[in-house]
Amino acid sequence: MSGFTRSEAVLMEFVTSFPHQAAFMSLKDLCQATHTSKPKVIEFYKKLGYTGYKNFLEGVKGFYEHHIDSYRASTITFKKIKSIDELLQAAIQIDIKALSRMAGYISTDDLLQSARLILDAERIYIFSPGTGYYPGHFLYERLKRYRLDTHLVGNDAQHLAEEIYPMEKNDLLLVFHYFPESKIFEGVMRLAKDAGTTVILITGSIYLNLVSLSNKVLFINRGDIEFKNSMAVPMTFANLLLLTVELLGGEDVKKELKDLEEKRDRYALAYFS
Repeated sequence: MSGFTRSEAVLMEFVTSFPHQAAFMSLKDLCQATHTSKPKVIEFYKKLGYTGYKNFLEGVKGFYEHHIDSYRASTITFKKIKSIDELLQAAIQIDIKALSRMAGYISTDDLLQSARLILDAERIYIFSPGTGYYPGHFLYERLKRYRLDTHLVGNDAQHLAEEIYPMEKNDLLLVFHYFPESKIFEGVMRLAKDAGTTVILITGSIYLNLVSLSNKVLFINRGDIEFKNSMAVPMTFANLLLLTVELLGGEDVKKELKDLEEKRDRYALAYFS
């Protein structure tokens, strides 16, 4: 913001303070809310790299999606949807679009590099508080099937330091960041970086302080800001990453999976048997 004019600083202050409003405002409404002229707003979003106002609003929606609280998210969702049939159709179509967009953010190289880092790590730490718990816990449970030394950290906030203290040079930290702040993430990732641990950041918002502490950043959006609570994209990504690990692991992974199932049967460990 050091290169912003006074008007641009006012606009940025409004957008960052009230993203849930700014993301849905007309150009006229934004001008009125910030007491700024239309030409000043146009200069503002062009300086940020957006080609038009609609493009700018899409950027705000994408970046600040998890700043929408449950009440506002529910209000936005049911402003347009009035029946179960409309809900069914909207939920499916919105997630299909969100999943299609993921292909534009993630390459085959991203998946291969991330899977290779997982397979080569001595220990894997997963930090995924809040909404990130779902894809984080999914990977935590399943990576152990390949006999990978995997740890889900952060559920016991009082002992977080003890949980991540053992991280070393040949370890890997997977961070799922879907949280409206970054301070605790910065602390965990800075400790990892100082320890020489490789860090992969999976996030729906690009925080520069976290990017600088990451070896690899994967932008995995939660979905659509106009629809409540979808985790289709992060969960699909977690499964895609898991399958890539299986593909790269080849016969070694197959051997571990076979051994696991044999032990499950031998010791009657199947929960529903």
